[in-house]
Amino acid sequence: MKTAGLVFIGIIAVAIIILLVAIEIIEFTIGAILVVVAALIFWGVYKWAKSKLDR
Repeated sequence: MKTAGLVFIGIIAVAIIILLVAIEIIEFTIGAILVVVAALIFWGVYKWAKSKLDR
């Protein structure tokens, strides 16, 4: 009975660790996407401002 409890606790612990790693990966991916979007917006604004100033 004791080993069954330990195995159960071990499975729960592994599941929690996998979940936390998955959340970290998802957060990193979302962060990377936001950085790319922000960079594109800044680049667009820069090009637009440059075209306005060149006239």
